[in-house]
Amino acid sequence: MPRIISEFLTATDRNIPVILTYHEHCSNAPMVLLNHGTGGDAVGMQRLALRLANKEVFCVSVDAYQQGSRIIDRFNDLYFNENNSLEYKENYLRMLLHMAQDMSALIDYFTDDERADTSRVGMTGDSQGGYVAYMTMSKDARIKAAAPLIGSPDLRDKYGNSPEFHDLPQTLQQEINQHNPINNYTQISKTALLIQNGDADKIVPVSGVRKLNDKIKDLYKDRPDDYKYIEYPGMGHTTTHEMNMRAIEWLVEKL
Repeated sequence: MPRIISEFLTATDRNIPVILTYHEHCSNAPMVLLNHGTGGDAVGMQRLALRLANKEVFCVSVDAYQQGSRIIDRFNDLYFNENNSLEYKENYLRMLLHMAQDMSALIDYFTDDERADTSRVGMTGDSQGGYVAYMTMSKDARIKAAAPLIGSPDLRDKYGNSPEFHDLPQTLQQEINQHNPINNYTQISKTALLIQNGDADKIVPVSGVRKLNDKIKDLYKDRPDDYKYIEYPGMGHTTTHEMNMRAIEWLVEKL
């Protein structure tokens, strides 16, 4: 039986820590970028990466900015301190923008790697990893397929430790509106997209993906097989084996 190889690497001049997971005979394979939830790391994405690698996908699991092996001293204060909500919202935007740039840099980095076909790039990830997927899709047209899990495209929502949007300083509101993925839904619609969220999620409101669904579904009229929206009744902020398998099947089919 062919081996699956896992390789730890610091990639690009941005020094991005990644784990590469791929079939030992991997050549010109579709590439999938995997991103973890807040406080996680690339190792936590390996179960999903191994399943994809077994289907001959070249997987790049990423340690998020300020997290994983890039952890910062103020991590808990910035991400989990309920009394620090304004800084949380601003920092979360900075993190997502940094991660979207990391994703683009990784695609560039592997362009000449014979193991990967960077004309067939996909993304998946849960929670924060879903946010990273939406931000990247809205900014980089090279994402051909995506299967974000329990994330949101709307940064105006009250997710995590966010305050209400109207309580933010005007300058921050303007910056969020400038980069908010849902505002660039026409770009997102160029990606073969599978959305999966629970309707009882108290961490990431389902309202964000509902709003995107309303805006985007008609843009897939000529290619209906490239869009699927699934909302799980009664499910909170969690993922299931069923959701993961649907994400894997989607990425393999669309890439």
